[in-house]
Amino acid sequence: MRSRNTAPLFLCLLAASAAAQTKTPPASVPLIEDPELYYAFFNYHQGLVTALQASKAAAPQNSAQLDQQMASLLGLNLQELPAVIANTAAFIQALADLAIEKQTKLANPSSVPGNPTAAQLNAAFEFKRIRITVEAFRLLNSSLSPASWTGIHNYITGTYKNTIYKH
Repeated sequence: MRSRNTAPLFLCLLAASAAAQTKTPPASVPLIEDPELYYAFFNYHQGLVTALQASKAAAPQNSAQLDQQMASLLGLNLQELPAVIANTAAFIQALADLAIEKQTKLANPSSVPGNPTAAQLNAAFEFKRIRITVEAFRLLNSSLSPASWTGIHNYITGTYKNTIYKH
């Protein structure tokens, strides 16, 4: 009699287990091939953004055309250009904050718990810089459509990389 009562419960648990196993996992962010390449790109892109803003201020009637040219250069859908610009701005601000933190702690290393050496502090800040770069990469990937991600990724790992790594 007992096995009859537990059979429906067992079937419900089995069905729930199968349903849980068939859920689509969340999309994952691709591995960053070269953090230094993306670090260089985000810094370069900030320069492009500054030049874009100056050009738009000098000739406001050309703003739409200038935005389209920037989006085309980067392989983006025009509507996603603001997200890329915002991501770069957040990256640059995080680096500026890190520079202030580094300067403060290097000026008074005895105030840091564990009393690290300057070399240890520099290594920790280098790790943080790489972490900021990886996070900017992750946010860029997650904020773009697949088509725009493919476009900007191809630009960074192709055209841009070939330009900066020419020997």
